[in-house]
Amino acid sequence: MGEAFDKLEYAEMLKAGRQDDAIAYVDGFRKQDPHDPTLKLRAARARGGKGEAILTACDQAGVAPSPEQIDTMCALFEEAIALDPYLAAAYWDLAVVHMRFLDDPDKAAAYLADAKRLGFKHKMMDPLDTMIKEAILSGKPGS
Repeated sequence: MGEAFDKLEYAEMLKAGRQDDAIAYVDGFRKQDPHDPTLKLRAARARGGKGEAILTACDQAGVAPSPEQIDTMCALFEEAIALDPYLAAAYWDLAVVHMRFLDDPDKAAAYLADAKRLGFKHKMMDPLDTMIKEAILSGKPGS
């Protein structure tokens, strides 16, 4: 590539909702230096942002995500964690997806525990925690 990573260009892509462009941009630089922790973090954040954009769009439209969208979100959040295991928001997002759409309170509980362990805070954390515990106690599938 030759050019230096342009943080502003990357940030503008994310701000404009161009997560695919941001992922491609940062991944191009990661090919040159796959172990650079800053590039890994940026790649993780771009993937998490794309997953959150899918979730937000569905929530704003008042519709549940399709099975394909759920698979995509999970893959993106898991990729984000693989790139940066300290990215607490990705664990939170996986907890939400597993509880709300995959009916798997056990996995949701594990992801939520990881998010909490990493210090993640969200106004819906207590309600999600309650939903998960109630689902596990009721013997919901996946628990």
